[in-house]
Order: sequence, then C-alpha cells, then structure tokens
Amino acid sequence: MEDTVTETLRWAIENGRLAPGTRLGQAELAAELGVSRIPLRDAFRRLATEGLIELDGRRGARVSTLSPAEVAEIYEMRILLESTCARHAVGALDDEAASRLVGLSLEMDRRSDDPVGGRNARLDFYAELYRYADRPRMRETILRLRSQVGRYHVLNPGRHPNKAHTELRKAIRARDGERAAEVVEKHLGEARDDLLVSMRSASA
Repeated sequence: MEDTVTETLRWAIENGRLAPGTRLGQAELAAELGVSRIPLRDAFRRLATEGLIELDGRRGARVSTLSPAEVAEIYEMRILLESTCARHAVGALDDEAASRLVGLSLEMDRRSDDPVGGRNARLDFYAELYRYADRPRMRETILRLRSQVGRYHVLNPGRHPNKAHTELRKAIRARDGERAAEVVEKHLGEARDDLLVSMRSASA
C-alpha cells in the first residue's frame, strides 16, 4: 500500500500538481487517497529521503522548496555527472540501442509543448541513455537530482532545447561520446540559466 501512496504523491509533486511549499495535511490526503495515516506517514518519510518533502515535527509535512542557490548547486552536480555519463554511454552504444535512443529523443521534441508530457519524455530518454554508461550509482544520483529540480521546469517552462536534442542525436548516431558530453554540458547550463531567471523574476 505504501508503495502506491508513495508513487501517487511522487507523481503529483514531480508533475507540479503539488507545488513547492504546499502543506500536506495527513487527514485530508488520507481521505483523498482512501488510505489510513500509516502508509501515508511511510510515504512521507520515503519522499523526504528523496528531497521532495520536508518534515517538521511541529508544522507537519510540506512539499520541499529550492532556493536559486540550491538550484545552481544541483545543476553544478548534474553538469559534472551527466556529461560524464553521456560520454561513457554514447561510446558504448550498439546499433539497436542508438536507434532506440534516437526514437526516444524524437519523442521528446514531439512533446516539447506539453510541460508534463515533455518532462516525462525527457526522463525516459535520459534514464535510458545513462543506463549504457554502466555507472549505476551515478545514474541513480542523476535521476534523483533531476527529480528534485524537474518539477520547477514544469511550473516554469523555458525555451525548447530542440537544437541541443538534434546535436545529441548526431553524436549518438556517430557514437561520439566526447561530442555528446559537450552537448549535454551546454544544454544543462542553458536550462539552469532559464530556470534561475524565472525563479528570480517570480520572487522580485
């Protein structure tokens, strides 16, 4: 039961249905989900370890928030880890894997005007790409970092990075890991800058 509750809440947080800072009342959520408070409390604890929920003994639970400085730090980590994974992954692809990744990348572009669908398509692509890097701990860390910051992109959509995706597809087809790392690093830097501008404008 707690797995279902956890997945339901994680989906709502990551897709912007529960916005950063939203208070999570146990009684209301338990009634809405049709569960007791026990699996709900277990779900809160699990999501807290992922950085998606903040627990306070006096104030209860709420969806975690990120400051611009925290977003910048997350992106600093992502740039280092994702460019490394991209380099190793693209260099290790066979024809079948490259073809599958190109298809997932094209699906990202087709869904670029849909904030939620586009986010999920990007997650599908990068989760699959980094699997080929054969660095499971790095991949797990990357996916956790993407989860923490991705919800802000759903709420603050920036420019569509179709040019970066085109360049990444070229690198995949050529099995050029170095070029893939360069594209990922530049793309993440632009995504970081777009998000920070949106966050600072909203708080001005």
